[in-house]
Amino acid sequence: MMVDFTLRSMAAKAAVMLLVVCACGALIFAVISEFIVGTLTDERAAASLTALEAATDYFPNSARLHGRLAAIAEREGDLSLAESHILRAIARSPYNYNFAAMLASVEESRSDCDSAERSLREAIRLAPNKADVHWSLANLLLRRGELGPSLEEFQTAAALKRSLLPGTLNLIWRASNGSVEALEIVSGEEAAARIALARFLLNHSRAEEAAAALNTIGREQRLASAECAALLSDFVGSNQLELARSLWARTVGANDREPRLISNGGFESDAVEGFSQFDWKINRSDYARASIAEGNARTGARSLRLDFLGRDTTRLDNEVEQLVVVKPGAHYRLECYWKSDGLVTSEGPRIVVTTTPAASPEWVASTEPVAAGRSDWQHLETEFVAPSSLDGRPLGLYISIKRRPKFSYDEPTRGRIYFDDFTLTEQPPVATERQTAKGHDRS
Repeated sequence: MMVDFTLRSMAAKAAVMLLVVCACGALIFAVISEFIVGTLTDERAAASLTALEAATDYFPNSARLHGRLAAIAEREGDLSLAESHILRAIARSPYNYNFAAMLASVEESRSDCDSAERSLREAIRLAPNKADVHWSLANLLLRRGELGPSLEEFQTAAALKRSLLPGTLNLIWRASNGSVEALEIVSGEEAAARIALARFLLNHSRAEEAAAALNTIGREQRLASAECAALLSDFVGSNQLELARSLWARTVGANDREPRLISNGGFESDAVEGFSQFDWKINRSDYARASIAEGNARTGARSLRLDFLGRDTTRLDNEVEQLVVVKPGAHYRLECYWKSDGLVTSEGPRIVVTTTPAASPEWVASTEPVAAGRSDWQHLETEFVAPSSLDGRPLGLYISIKRRPKFSYDEPTRGRIYFDDFTLTEQPPVATERQTAKGHDRS
């Protein structure tokens, strides 16, 4: 009995050792197989059809090998071989959406668009959140002349992958002969997409439609978007000033129906970051420091304070400015109030209306210069007729505080000035000399 027990023990050990050897062998084979398959299916490495076909003989159950072979065969124009191996890949890995999409590509190359559509819809069923599959189906439908059905797929693809939207808009614009309605569909309702649509339409000279697209976005979303701020500046740069002013007012909450054409004339609110297109812009100066003064105002609680730094030949250009929109040929009155504190100057600054914010623009109008020694609020005004425009559209003028030295050198300006209550109002038309003469003749 002792001998039998020893024999059985030795047999058990041998069996265990055999199992260990087999397991190690299987593990080694699996590691080697994975290495070979991984190397041959790595798209960064070159692989020939011959090598891949040989590998599929050794590893016939590798879906990846069949898929890699099919891709290379399709690229080299052997569609029959490609279809054969992609079908084998699908049989071994039926839930891999990439294989269904690859089959669709092969089927479309063989002009079997119906089968290609079915394969792509199967790929979408397997991976409904993959933008590239929706994009492929959308393009297939568009190539078949089915613009309407393609739009939903384009919209889904662009919603899943926002970088696809600019290309989508270009593609649909051409395919639909410039249909804004089609662009609306593919853009969807998401704020970033609506801004992209508005930018596209503005770039294609469809400013009214661009503004309408932007107006569908909530005010808070617009205020939070740097792209929206940049787009408003593009409206200004495209000379769409009336639309830009209306969009800006809706965005920052200003009342664009108010008769006053200057925004924030009393400096009671701060400009919204990125949205100062039609608000006061305060820029750096080597000669004066502009700031908002609290508690020192003619009306309200705030005013503009200008502190001169005492440097000789003091010059002011665009340190404080605002863009306003006016009617060409219309008559306007510009008014404000000012007072000074310790002002010493050979000639004070003026409120000036110019055509551009450049350093040497055309002056449309200017007030008298601010005088020294006035510590109570003083009225300042000027009237002007807005320049004409070739197309009759509203135009932009800049209101700013300027000081131009009369000579190459003058004494430093010191002290400070406060400004408040700017208004710009349209006046009745100015009668010309000919109209006046006709009136006298009739009398």
